[in-house]
Parts: sequence; structure tokens; C-alpha cells
Amino acid sequence: MVFFAGEHLTLKVKNNGSALIIVLWTLVLISFLAGQYLDHNRGKASIAENAWNSLRQKEAVDSVLHLFATDSWPVPGQENRKEKWNRFSPNEIDLWVKVEGESNRININTATDSRIREKILELSEDDLGDEADQLADAILDWRDTDLLVRTNGAEADFYDTKDVGYRPANGPFKVLTELLLIRGVTPGLFWGDPMVGIPTGAGRKAKPMPLSLLDEFTVYPKNIRRVSIVIPGKGNGYSFITVFLEMKNARWDILQLCRSMLVTSGGERPLDQTETEIELS
Repeated sequence: MVFFAGEHLTLKVKNNGSALIIVLWTLVLISFLAGQYLDHNRGKASIAENAWNSLRQKEAVDSVLHLFATDSWPVPGQENRKEKWNRFSPNEIDLWVKVEGESNRININTATDSRIREKILELSEDDLGDEADQLADAILDWRDTDLLVRTNGAEADFYDTKDVGYRPANGPFKVLTELLLIRGVTPGLFWGDPMVGIPTGAGRKAKPMPLSLLDEFTVYPKNIRRVSIVIPGKGNGYSFITVFLEMKNARWDILQLCRSMLVTSGGERPLDQTETEIELS
């Protein structure tokens, strides 16, 4: 077979072009697989980091609870810090702690209807009172033992139509978080924004903490101790933990623990406050 010079050159160009395309596609495939591998490892590293941080936070909270497990104030010279936010740094985890009793809170199981309505109106900031009436009636319908629906309330039929999978307890509240099941109770209304109540710098006062159902009400007797813990996170996010302790065998044991992830609307974060910092080993 005889090849002319032009035909031979064209064949070479075609072969070189095909090889180049194959090489380029191979490089693209390798780059894609490398990216997938890096994303996979990055995801695993992120999961591991989150798990590690969660474990450190849990250990830090456990340390604080052990610290306040005794009946006396555990920090010498800081007795005046009771019922105020105190900064601790167990295992290099910055957190804020406040220890209180339940004596100044309204027991939602024993308070009169009018007292609950009054407090709900104060919480809802509803000038017309419509929202407050609906919420108060829904709470009272949840608590009372009958099936009668109050004017603005909600009994079993309402929850059935919403297909939420539960009905009113028609009895006393067992835990405060039960309020989150009631019509009209939002996470913001229940949890509030505790970060706002924490001092934001040395010599600077904290802003008044917004009212919340969790902070204003209780289901426990006056001899129960409440420990509130704020753990600042990334950006304006933070963990908020409320622990209820009861005295058993001369020590305070955990009765209930509530936990949520919140986002503060208060602006400044409290981490530059050093006036009352207490280091824990």
C-alpha cells in the first residue's frame, strides 16, 4: 500500500488529537475522583471533630454539675455570685453557669387560671391580648382533667386534626418541655434568649433577659435547684442547657435535663468578660 505525504500527515494529526483527548479525559476523571476522595475525608474529619467537641462539652457540663452537687456554694469568696451568671472554663471549654432555686417561679400545675393568664400576657407582648388568651386557654385545656374546650383553647379534637400523634395530657405537667407540645408555644417563647442576659464585657452590665416560659414557670417544688448553662458556639449560635437537681443522700442529683441549640439576637458575645472567670481543672 502506498501513502502519500499529505495522507500520512493527516493520519498522524488525527492519532495525536485522539490521544490528547484521552489524556484530557483521564485527567478530568482523576481530578474528579481526587475531589470526591478529599470531600469524603473532609466530611469524616468534620464528623469526628463535631463528635469530639460534643464529648468535650458533655464532660465540661458534667464537671460543672459535680461542682454544684454539694449544698454549699463551691467557689470560695464568690458567694455573692449566687443567682448570677458565672464564667467557667473546664477543659478549656468556655461556658456560663447560673444556679437558682424555684421559689420565685410560678408553678404551672398549681397556679390559678388568672395568674397563668397574667404571666402569658406579659410573655406574649400582645397588646390586644388575643394571642395571650389563645395560649393561656390552650395551656389550661392541657392541664385540666375535662374534655371541654375553653373559648380560645384546644382539646383532643384540635390535635387530632393536626395529626401530631398526641393528645392533651388532661392532667398536671410532668416536665416543663411538655409545654412545647401545646398549640401556640413556639421554641422562641419557650426557651427565650438567655445569652442576652450574660455580661458582655468587664464592667458592663447585662441586658435584661427576655421573658420565656422556661424561666418564668416550673413544675417542681421550691426545694429543687436549677442550673442554667450557656456554651457559646460559632457565630451567634450557642448551646443552652437547663438542669434540675434534687437533694438525695446529701448530694444534688439530676432530676431533669433540657437542652437546645439557640441563636442569640443580642449582638455581642460574652466571651470577653473576665471579671468573674473561674478555672476548673
